[in-house]
Amino acid sequence: MKDGLPRDFAMEMIEHLICARLDAEGNYLYVSRPWQELMGFSGEEALGRKVYELVPGTHAMTAMESGQIINGRPVVKNGIPVFTTYVPLRDKRGRIKGLFLYVVVNGLPNASEMLHQADLMKSELNYYRQELSRERGARYRLDNITGKSESILRLKSQIIQAAKSISTVLIEGETGSGKELVAHAIHALSPRWDHNFVRVNCSAIPEELMESEFFGYVGGAFTGALKKGKIGRFELANGGSLFLDEVNLLTPTMQPKFLRVLQEREIDPVGGGRTVPVDVRVIVASNIPLERLMERGEFRSDLYYRLNVVHILVPPLRERKEDLPLLVDHLISRLNDQLGMVIQGVDPEVMEVLLSYDWPGNVRELQNAIESAMNLATSPVLRKADFDQLIKRIHAKSRRVLMGAQDFRLKSSKLVLEREMIQEALAATNGNRVQAAHLLGISRTVLYKKLKQYNLN
Repeated sequence: MKDGLPRDFAMEMIEHLICARLDAEGNYLYVSRPWQELMGFSGEEALGRKVYELVPGTHAMTAMESGQIINGRPVVKNGIPVFTTYVPLRDKRGRIKGLFLYVVVNGLPNASEMLHQADLMKSELNYYRQELSRERGARYRLDNITGKSESILRLKSQIIQAAKSISTVLIEGETGSGKELVAHAIHALSPRWDHNFVRVNCSAIPEELMESEFFGYVGGAFTGALKKGKIGRFELANGGSLFLDEVNLLTPTMQPKFLRVLQEREIDPVGGGRTVPVDVRVIVASNIPLERLMERGEFRSDLYYRLNVVHILVPPLRERKEDLPLLVDHLISRLNDQLGMVIQGVDPEVMEVLLSYDWPGNVRELQNAIESAMNLATSPVLRKADFDQLIKRIHAKSRRVLMGAQDFRLKSSKLVLEREMIQEALAATNGNRVQAAHLLGISRTVLYKKLKQYNLN
């Protein structure tokens, strides 16, 4: 059965309840046998008829117009008071598409028991839907975005607004600033919250596998393919949301295929001879402004405009340092749970150090610095000695600024600076070379050459 109701629950309700289903115009789509017996109409007589034609005192249209459940409203039928509960039904966009109603007859011996069973089934259904959401849905909510700065409050407002729509969202921001949290929060607040939230990092998919990963393939489509084929990420996210991180790394051959899916809302599995319609809300993120890539000719303009319908810019940590104390407390609390520790906070001197730093790796770098300090700590309060690695990075940065002011032009000085910058980027991204390359503004290939050159492997 549709509308998100598991079939076994729905059939059990139909078996015990005097119930009916209406469409958005109030026409009967389904009537149970007990309903037919009570109302005195056969299924053939009722189906397609307006609810108020058969039951003049019905509250069904009021429930659909308000979008609210109406419980236990009495209606007299054949001189017998019947109490009806009206439950509006919504589509994936949150629009009213019909109504489910069930009836309890006054004085019926099993009326209270039926209501009790219906409440139990409803509670059980809600429980399983929540469990499914936790398993396949978004892991983070709006309250996981920590901060009270003006920029964060504005960001949360944009998330709430974006969640109401089904349009494509482009999230831009520096590495480690929290773009994925924004995507999770949008899905969790949307009408699609109880459907799949599929996450894909474009940098983690080899170029030759991108098409089959996104669109799936039929059995035997290529050497090494599974015999039964494979469902692609778009089909897996059908009815829910698909989040593409680092969408700027979509290959030139994938960009037009991705554009077609957004335009036609259908996919072509590799090796298949049929198209598959998909209903997916697409959310993408990039740590490099796509408009800049488009101007360079590295990203298709038509795809850029298709993606950039709802635009959200995540502020870097250096622009919201007033959130640092809250972030530090939040990260310590979370890491205490993960590491089994009981760190209570940071020394005031440490907070001064944290506030003086620009955090090129943003919240991810802050978390890395705190976790490293917690593992070195010998007291419940983190002290400056516990942040030795961070303080060294800050001093190295200060030396570079000084050398730049003095305009040293020796080749050896440049090499030293370059090596230190690469080390800093790797430290800020916790050793992730792809992210470090983005942070430095160079390609992965160039970074690998530099790592070899400076013996940093």
